[in-house]
Amino acid sequence: MAVTVTPFERGFGADIGGVPPDLQVSDDDFRIIETAWGAHGILRFRGLGMRPEQHVAFSRRFGPLHIMTPLKFNLPGHPEIFVVSNASKEDPTRPIAQEQGAGDAGLKRAGEGFHTDGEDKRIPNAGSFLYARSVPPERGDTLFADMYAAYEALPAQIRQAMAGRRARYSRIDLHAVHYPLMDPLTEDQKRERPDVYHPLARRHPVTGRTSLYIGRWACDVEGLPRDEGRALVRYLQAFAQQPRFLFRQQWRAGDAILWDNRCTQHCATGFDDTRYVRTMHRTTLEGDEPRMAETPAGLPL
Repeated sequence: MAVTVTPFERGFGADIGGVPPDLQVSDDDFRIIETAWGAHGILRFRGLGMRPEQHVAFSRRFGPLHIMTPLKFNLPGHPEIFVVSNASKEDPTRPIAQEQGAGDAGLKRAGEGFHTDGEDKRIPNAGSFLYARSVPPERGDTLFADMYAAYEALPAQIRQAMAGRRARYSRIDLHAVHYPLMDPLTEDQKRERPDVYHPLARRHPVTGRTSLYIGRWACDVEGLPRDEGRALVRYLQAFAQQPRFLFRQQWRAGDAILWDNRCTQHCATGFDDTRYVRTMHRTTLEGDEPRMAETPAGLPL
């Protein structure tokens, strides 16, 4: 069966069909998938049945894989797979008790808030491949934002204000805000995750297109007064989250989505994690240092 690529509405995202459930595809078929990823930003696969080693093998064809830390949230025997789950280790069909907080079989309530993976690191992750092992009967969706479209829709005066500027991203400032169920950062962890600066307008290293690059770990803007920079960050965050830029993934067990962190954002949505289990396996691609987009002479910002 030939690989098929069926774009979503607006061309942001596409369904990939005609592939085996284990995603062990030929080189020719893989090139079709890789080209579609560059064109659409997110790819959805349905009805998969991957073993962990097959998940890792397919992901590695896109590039080197990143090992997430802390290691306690990774799949035993497969450190390339980061586990997002509220399941009990003793009984994977049952949620952990509410008072147990973050993690048992995996990290609980991860990714709630629009972001790109690794945005608070000097070299963020290029892509991520999330595979649904078990999902709740209701809610627990993931939202994806088209950051190419968000940049192109920005008012000219906002493009002018952000041109050539970088946002400050701080794990130290915002860890407790975004991960309230995790332990506070130790002093060693703070030294390992210093503040970083990334361009607000990012040039994609493969497509050459410009995307708005802003996420939940952004605090303020280099070279602007603190209050002004914070206001610009809040504006850009809210702008990118408008429904016109979003795709909602309503998960089914066996679904997987490959997204490009360089031109998309994503956000997990909540569900009743005291009643239902949601277990997801994610591989993560190493990335490249974000490059500032240039505005061609004579064209509007």
